[in-house]
Amino acid sequence: MGLIIEIAFLIALGIIIIINLYLLKLRKELKQIENESNLSGMEIARIVSSKYCEKEPHIIKKDGLFLDHYNINRNVIKLSPEVFDGTNMYSSIIAIIIAMEKNNEKKARENYYIALIMPVAYILIILGAFLNNFSIINLGLIIFILTFILSLTVNTTPNKNDGILKIIKKEKIIEPFDSNNIERNMVLLRVLVLARLPYEFINYFR
Repeated sequence: MGLIIEIAFLIALGIIIIINLYLLKLRKELKQIENESNLSGMEIARIVSSKYCEKEPHIIKKDGLFLDHYNINRNVIKLSPEVFDGTNMYSSIIAIIIAMEKNNEKKARENYYIALIMPVAYILIILGAFLNNFSIINLGLIIFILTFILSLTVNTTPNKNDGILKIIKKEKIIEPFDSNNIERNMVLLRVLVLARLPYEFINYFR
């Protein structure tokens, strides 16, 4: 049983590493494409979030690769410097995706709880290693695996579109406007949450 748990853990960890490598590649490609609207990520997040809520979230700049997120408890959108200030296609798409989290608070809430569960797995694994207790280690690995599966289920479910492409076109958020290309990149970058899963909990303590 222990071997099966360890293999499942390695598979989950391997998928997360592959996703991170893929996103690094996609990030590099999209950063080379300039958004001709010249809107920064901060401006785009403000425009998009204003369409989905009466109380607009605060938008702040915080360091951290792939740590861009919406904090539902504080009603704050945190963007990395390259997204906050950037005017390329990467910063534009990321800003749109994070701002849209305001429109799906159920998913934002689920991701919040998922993020808080992950440190429990780390504590158990470290404690088990310290005590040389494989039962505790395996329990930590199981929690890690289940958290990964839960995150995968939550974040690969298509978001409510709610006319985001119409908003992008009407507000001239991305220029030139290519609906197929924009939608494709938005789908691909949704795995951002999976990429940051191992350290997502950091977002809620900074």
